[in-house]
Amino acid sequence: MAFLRGSHRRTLAIILGLFLFVVLFSLTPSSDNDIDQQQFSWQSDWRSTSLTQEQKEALLSQKRDRERMRLTREKMMKEMQEMEDRREEELERLRLKEEENRDREVDEINHDRILFNKIKSPQQEEKQQVPLRMEPKDDSPADEVDMGSDDGELLKDTLPTEFNGALFPATSRIRLEDKIGTKALNEYLFGKPQSVQARDAAIAYILAQANIAYRSEEVYSVVIKPREKIPPSGDIHDYSSLARYFWKNPNTPDGLPYIRIDGKPNPDMDSVQDYRLLRRMFRDCYYMGQAYFWTGDERYAEKIVYRVKQWFLDDETRMNPNVKFASLIFGNNLGRAQGVLDMFKVYGLFDALKAIQESKALQAEPYLIPDLQRWFTKYLDWLNLSPQANQEKNARNNHGTYFTVQYVSILEFLGRNEEAREVMLDAKQKRIGSQIRKDGAQPHETARPISFFYSTFNLQGLMQLAIQADTHGVDLWHYKGPYEKPMVRVNSKVSYQIEVGGATIEDAIRYLAIYAVKDVSEWPYPDSGTRSVSDVLKMAKMAALVYGQDRWQELIDNLEAKLDDAFTNEEGDDEEKATSDGDPNSFICELSVLSKGQLWNCYK
Repeated sequence: MAFLRGSHRRTLAIILGLFLFVVLFSLTPSSDNDIDQQQFSWQSDWRSTSLTQEQKEALLSQKRDRERMRLTREKMMKEMQEMEDRREEELERLRLKEEENRDREVDEINHDRILFNKIKSPQQEEKQQVPLRMEPKDDSPADEVDMGSDDGELLKDTLPTEFNGALFPATSRIRLEDKIGTKALNEYLFGKPQSVQARDAAIAYILAQANIAYRSEEVYSVVIKPREKIPPSGDIHDYSSLARYFWKNPNTPDGLPYIRIDGKPNPDMDSVQDYRLLRRMFRDCYYMGQAYFWTGDERYAEKIVYRVKQWFLDDETRMNPNVKFASLIFGNNLGRAQGVLDMFKVYGLFDALKAIQESKALQAEPYLIPDLQRWFTKYLDWLNLSPQANQEKNARNNHGTYFTVQYVSILEFLGRNEEAREVMLDAKQKRIGSQIRKDGAQPHETARPISFFYSTFNLQGLMQLAIQADTHGVDLWHYKGPYEKPMVRVNSKVSYQIEVGGATIEDAIRYLAIYAVKDVSEWPYPDSGTRSVSDVLKMAKMAALVYGQDRWQELIDNLEAKLDDAFTNEEGDDEEKATSDGDPNSFICELSVLSKGQLWNCYK
């Protein structure tokens, strides 16, 4: 270019520059997306030669799940408050009214009382409106449900709605036969008309709940709590729930610490959704696990895997392995001991994973169970060192009972069966002998203003422990403790001596069953709550399998007659008309007893 001068040199330089730009641009991928294409990615080439088609599909499915979860979370973060306000408004009104009527205690609040009340949410009302046997309408098959899509089009799914013997998975039948025997299998699944009716009703109920769970697109995660309600740790991944009867302190500038106002629930408690979402996740997984067991439909297993990853394992939405901020009072650095009970229904999740252990969905995720076991190992370490957990562990009432239910369930999931057996041996006196009086009453629970409810609730926990203990060769059903006269603390000012010992779980069930048949006024303890005869009937049917049908048939007949009266009497107690969650007629729980807990637990 030395012989070129002036404008000619500049013109040629510009032309050469443009030429080089075009060449370089043509050799560069047009976008980051192109880099991901197979021709530009050594990773894709490697995967295409080493992965099977199923593994490729699983990877693509995981990628789609992550993207869908990210988009859903972004949307939920913007609209969560408005959506929850609409959905929970009616629930809150009913719950507050019920709480004001039922809980007048002056002693420290018992958080699990709030957790297990019988108020139905709008979602539960919707579930109960689904008939146990869906009959097809003229214009719509019974197993097709309209689902509204974003663009207004109607989508349809074909989820099962009732038991179909022809589609009953062979693996499930083999497992049932192995755990309860051929005779019991034929009797419960294909026996007398009443047995078939109970089977069909229970499975239809399970499928109705599982289908609602499968169709739910709600995000279940601890990270969607309001930023101003993040616990004292400052970590949004820490689980937290708020104490119900605590309000801002009018005597301090910042309103901290919150103070208790008896009988006045603070609606702000529900601004933190961690507890509701945790229990919903356990419940959904339990029902979908049962649905998979009875139908073999892979969609249920896929959704369980998705929920487990979303709550425990995904980096963006995971929960830290502790509940140290459960039942938190603002102004305190830690939650209260009763908050440890928030996790006790975890056995429903473990039952679900057991039910889908042979599913394609779980087999496509070989690291899910090991990763989840690592999570619960850390959580168990926290339980062993936590002062809140230690307080619950040493409680001699329903708090201690359900701590042990939770603790043993986790040990079993981790495969630490020798430790679980030691806990069960310790539970003979610590849980059975120390809580049941010679006549079958439970003095720690009858001392409460809602005495029948708590007697039922604690006894359900003791029976759950007995089922779990059967798995480890420990008999809690027939254990009688020595006579003792410990002191019971009613509240901060009142304590008195009680007598315990000399009775079994059977004595406690019979005690409740006798009074459940009688008029409410004959219950010999103060009681401001309501009662569920159906819960007692379920326990009686389970007792008949353990202690003998002849010993229990008369009481079972009387309880069924009591329930029939409640249904036919328009003025009957609504609570007596209610059906226990998890199993409308004890079918699933009876199979749990017959299998000695090896199939699943009796979900409460």
